[in-house]
Amino acid sequence: MQDLAGTMWKLVETAARDTQGHEVPSPLGPNPMGFLMFTEDRILVAVTDAQSSKPAGTTASALISYTGTYRFDGHEFITNTEAASRPDLLVEQVRCLHFESDTRFVATPKNNLVGRPVGLTLVWERVA
Repeated sequence: MQDLAGTMWKLVETAARDTQGHEVPSPLGPNPMGFLMFTEDRILVAVTDAQSSKPAGTTASALISYTGTYRFDGHEFITNTEAASRPDLLVEQVRCLHFESDTRFVATPKNNLVGRPVGLTLVWERVA
């Protein structure tokens, strides 16, 4: 099992699918920014859509941030969220994690994220 303690990761890619499995635009836009930082038992997450300007008629920028203690069984990653950028994030955050290598993993949230029930995939690369 991958040891996450003491590592930092940057978000490099996102993809989204609707409930029928069709690809839809990511709620984080085409160039999202994000980082993850792990200590022995805590995680800090911050992700944003990274858009410098929004087209007319679109919603506000997306920002997801939370922190809390976590547990990881090698497949399912669960954060007991203690603080967050929005009240709807103050729930147990559940992700499926799949490591493609020691420096890259794919996270698939099991709960809604960014206020939409989309099948979101986030790809992370290790920076430290």
